[in-house]
Amino acid sequence: MRIVIVGAGEIGFYLAKKLSREKHDLTIIDPDPEKCAKALETIDAAVIEGSGSSQKTLEVAELHKADMLIAASSDDSINILACMIANRMKVKLKIARIRDPEYYSPTSLFKPSDLGIDLMIHPEDEVVEEIIRLLVRATATEIIEFENGKILFVGAKLDKNCEHLGKKLKTIVTDELREKFRIVAILRGDKSIIPTGEDYLNKDDQIFAVTRAQDLADLLSMTGKLDQKLEKVMVLGGGRIGLGVAKYLEGRNLSVTLVESSKLKSRRAADQLKDTLVIHADGAEIDALAREGLLGSNALVAVTSDDETNIISSLFAKHIGVPKTIAMVNRVDYLSLMPVIGIDSTVNVRVVTSNSILRLVRRGGIISMSMFRGIDAEAIEYEAKQGNRLLNKPLKNVKLPDDALLAAIIRNEKAIIPYGDHKIEAGDKVIFFAMPQAIPYLEDIFS
Repeated sequence: MRIVIVGAGEIGFYLAKKLSREKHDLTIIDPDPEKCAKALETIDAAVIEGSGSSQKTLEVAELHKADMLIAASSDDSINILACMIANRMKVKLKIARIRDPEYYSPTSLFKPSDLGIDLMIHPEDEVVEEIIRLLVRATATEIIEFENGKILFVGAKLDKNCEHLGKKLKTIVTDELREKFRIVAILRGDKSIIPTGEDYLNKDDQIFAVTRAQDLADLLSMTGKLDQKLEKVMVLGGGRIGLGVAKYLEGRNLSVTLVESSKLKSRRAADQLKDTLVIHADGAEIDALAREGLLGSNALVAVTSDDETNIISSLFAKHIGVPKTIAMVNRVDYLSLMPVIGIDSTVNVRVVTSNSILRLVRRGGIISMSMFRGIDAEAIEYEAKQGNRLLNKPLKNVKLPDDALLAAIIRNEKAIIPYGDHKIEAGDKVIFFAMPQAIPYLEDIFS
């Protein structure tokens, strides 16, 4: 696929790296010479120094020959103009990263189609939704939903409370449990493992499992974790994400405290929040957090614009016994470190945004996909159509790459955790868990 990406900042650069691995024909546009130089050195793509809103620059990039435009700069107006120009050039798919709610709120004067946009991505709003999912299931480090929540991919860190430490998976998962969940990956330090029955569970392992929604309690019980009741939450950071989380938690019979270091932002937050205690304090000062009630909280959500503040405050919260910590981490190279140093969950704007964009880039019968933080793997949902060479064969007789496994089947609205004797039928929705090197194989099968 021929793709033009406007913006070589955090999101554009991350997307370009992912897409270049999959051998797409990429052109990157950015006005910053340093960002252009970095992209040129790192990514197999044509790089053009210039503005993504310039007709001349887009003509040099041969936008009229592109299958897709991804406008991912940090400037909404540039992204909108780029999509409008692409629309005139008859580009099939136009995606824009839009941060200002004025452009996508129900009261907006413009629909996306009025601006030539096929898909608007709202990174901050999607991060808020992800944080809320993690808070609702406080013991999980990550929850990704498929099929309207029928199938869940759940991350959980194993501690001393897990009674199965040191045991092989084949001795842990009984025939009854095999129908309820499946462990699809283990993150051990910085090593990702697609496990077999011969692999062991160790303390501090981060496991990723697929389960049906109704069987989540059995999975959490196996890991030695019980759902924790959420009564008191501290939100660190009064930006758009912090405000979004606090607004959701208000009215749910929870005690919510929001801490913001900027006097202006804290005043604005106090004006917008009705039942949240808003405090003007520096989140980097751990004594201040303790004074303002962190000690008695069930969860800390650290979403300031500073990674170090989010990480340090989360570590302090774990040190004083706060059960759940969620930290926003913008640097992708930090993500794999978070489980190792003890932070429960991390959210990353680039990963969330890329999840939304990559579903449109994928070819074949893909329905949806999601990436995981800290582990270089994806969950991908396909539709199994008539003629697919995997149909009607027992899974034990189907040869898949070692770095891919069939995690779930949706058949007539029913969720199935499949094993050796199950078969894929025409019309099934199938969800695979796969490392990057196995994805081209799956795309070939379902294209």
